Amino acid sequence: MKRLGIFFFYEKNGDVDDFITYYLADLAKNLTDLVVVCNGKLSAQGRAAFSQFTDNIIVRENKGLDVWAYKTALDSYGWDKLSEFDEIVMTNSTLMGPVRPLKEMFDAMAENQDLDFWGLSIHHGAKSNPFKGKHIYSYLPVHIQSHFIVYRQRFVKSPELQQYWDNMPMIADYNDSVQRYEAVFTKQFEERGFKWDVYVKTDDLKEFTDYPLLVCPTLLLREKKCPLFKRRSFMHELEAYLNDTAGEPVQELYAYLRDETDYPLDLIWKNMIRTMHPHEFTRNLGLTRIIQPTVQNKTQAEEIRANRRIALAMHLYFMDMLDQSMAFAAKFPPETDVFISTNEPGKKEKIEKAFAALPLHSVTVQVVENRGRDVGAFLCDLAPQLRGYDYACFMHDKKAIQAKPGSVGASFGYVCNENVCKNAAHVLNVLCEFENDPYLGILCPPFPAHGLYFMNMCSGGWGPNFENTKKLLKETLKLDVPIAGEESPIAPYGSVFWFRPKALAPLFDHGWQHTDFPPEPLPQDGTISHAIERVYPFVAQAAGYYPAVVMSRDYAVIRNDTMQAYATGMIRPLARVFDCTTFYGASSSAVGFAYKRHHLFSHYGPYSDSKRRHARNWLRDNLPAGSYRVIINTKRAIFGPHEGPYED
Repeated sequence: MKRLGIFFFYEKNGDVDDFITYYLADLAKNLTDLVVVCNGKLSAQGRAAFSQFTDNIIVRENKGLDVWAYKTALDSYGWDKLSEFDEIVMTNSTLMGPVRPLKEMFDAMAENQDLDFWGLSIHHGAKSNPFKGKHIYSYLPVHIQSHFIVYRQRFVKSPELQQYWDNMPMIADYNDSVQRYEAVFTKQFEERGFKWDVYVKTDDLKEFTDYPLLVCPTLLLREKKCPLFKRRSFMHELEAYLNDTAGEPVQELYAYLRDETDYPLDLIWKNMIRTMHPHEFTRNLGLTRIIQPTVQNKTQAEEIRANRRIALAMHLYFMDMLDQSMAFAAKFPPETDVFISTNEPGKKEKIEKAFAALPLHSVTVQVVENRGRDVGAFLCDLAPQLRGYDYACFMHDKKAIQAKPGSVGASFGYVCNENVCKNAAHVLNVLCEFENDPYLGILCPPFPAHGLYFMNMCSGGWGPNFENTKKLLKETLKLDVPIAGEESPIAPYGSVFWFRPKALAPLFDHGWQHTDFPPEPLPQDGTISHAIERVYPFVAQAAGYYPAVVMSRDYAVIRNDTMQAYATGMIRPLARVFDCTTFYGASSSAVGFAYKRHHLFSHYGPYSDSKRRHARNWLRDNLPAGSYRVIINTKRAIFGPHEGPYED
C-alpha cells in the first residue's frame, strides 16, 4: 500500500526527544513517504532527528496549531499528487509508543476497504459543549481524535474534502481548533455520506467515560490492543482526573508499561523532566516517598554504605538546639562525612566537642560569615565540599521564632526533621530510594500546613517569592525549565532536605558569595534566601532530575488526616451553599462566586484598569517605601503570585 505520513511537531525550543524518534521509527515502516511539519522553531538537534526518516521537513510560523500544520503539508503536495496515495496518515507528537507494532493496526484496518477515513481512537462526545467560542453544534459530537487519523484515496479525491481544506480558516487557539476541526470533522463528513471507524473499539465504555484513551489507557493497551498512549497522561491535572477517577489511571499505565511491555521507560522520564512541571507528573505517578521506620532492603543498604559517598551538611547557630542537632546527625550511618558551619569560634569549639562523641567518619567544622544565614552558609561554604559525594542531606537548627504561638514554629521544625531524618532506618531507606531511581534529584519534606502555614495552600507555596525565584532561575542561573505561579514548587520549605549533589551542580557552580545576601535584620519573607529555597527543584530539573516529597510513614498518616480535615471543613460549606456533589462542581462554583463578588465590587476585569490597581498605585505613591512593601508582601504571601508579571 502506498501511504503518506504527515507528522506534526511543536516544541518551544525545537528539540526532538527520543520518544518521538521511537514512534517515527515504527511508523515509518508502514509509510511510503513522510513529511514533518514543525510549527515554530526546529533546532539543529531536532532537524538531525527528523532527518533519519525524511528530507521533507517543513518549518513554518507557529500559527494555526495542528490544523494549519496539516493544511500546509497537504498544500505542499497538491490534491493531484495526494490522490496517488492509498492512504494519508496524519498524526502528531502528543502520542507515545508504540507498545506493539503499528503494522497490526494498519493490517487490521486494511481488511475493511469500505471506509473513507479511520482513526486510532474515539471521543464519545458530551450532551453539552464545554468549549468556548462559536459552536457548530450545541453538544460535543462523537469524533475521531485528531492525534491519529487516516484518509483513504477515494476520500482524498472527493471534492467535499478538498473544499474543506482549501477553505479552512485560520485557527486562532485551542478552542477554535476543537470547534472548527477535531470535534466536528467526523460528524460533518458522516452527514455527507462518508464512512468511518476507529481501530480501538470503545463503544462498551460509553457509560464509563467519554475519553477512554486518557481515563483508562491501561485497559485500552492491555485488552483492546491499542498501540499508543497519550503523553498528556503524565501532565494532565490531577484535579481533572479526580472528576472521574480516584487518581489511579497514570500509575496503572506506568505499571503496565514497566511490567508488561518492552517500551523504554527512559523515553517518558527524559521528556517529563525536560518539558513538564513536576507538580503534575509527580502527583499523577504518585512519586511521593513514604519511608518505613525499619530497613526495607538490608543488603542494598549495606552496599550503599560500602560503595557510596554520603555527606551531611549542617549550619548550626542556636547552641540551645545543639543536642537536637546532634541527635539528627547520630541517625546517619558511620560512613557519613559531616560538614558543619557556624558563625563564632566559641560555637565551633562546642560543636566539635559535642560531635566528637558520635560514630561518624569525619566531622569538619568551620566558622563562616553570618550573612545569608543557613542558605548563605550552605551555598558559599558547605556546597563546594560536597561535589564528590553521591548523596547528601542538608539541615540547620531551625527555630521559627516569628511564628506565634511558639508551638507553630516548633511543629514546622518537626515536619522538616521527622520526614527527612526520623531514625537511622529512615536514613538508609532514603538512600535506597536514590539508589533505585537514577532520575530522583531531591527529596523535600511536605510544606507545613498547620497554623499560619495553612496559607501555604492559598499561595501554592509561593508567598511573595514567585517573581524573585523566576528571575533567579531565568536571569541569574540562565536555566530554562517550566515554572509557573499557578503550579506549586516541590521545594524544601525550611531548608532541610536530601539531594544528589549532581542535581544541584548548576546552582553550586554559580560561585555564591556572602555579599549576594542582604545584611541583618532580614524580613520574614521575600528575600533571595526564600527564592533559593524555591529554586532548588527547578535547578535539579535543569540538571536532568526531578524533585519529590518525602514523608515518614507516621507523618503520612497525620498528613492524610490533616488534608481530610481541611477538605471536609472547606468543601462541606461549599456543597451546602452551591448544592454540588463533586470536587469539580464545588471548585467551579466557588470560582464563579469569586468572580461575581469581584465584579459586584468593581474589582473584576482587566487588572490594569481595576480599582485594585488604582488602590495599589495610591498606596505606592503615598506611603513610605517600606510600609508599601510590607503591605504588598503580605498580600502576596496570602494570595500567591498575581496572574502575569508584577508591576512595582
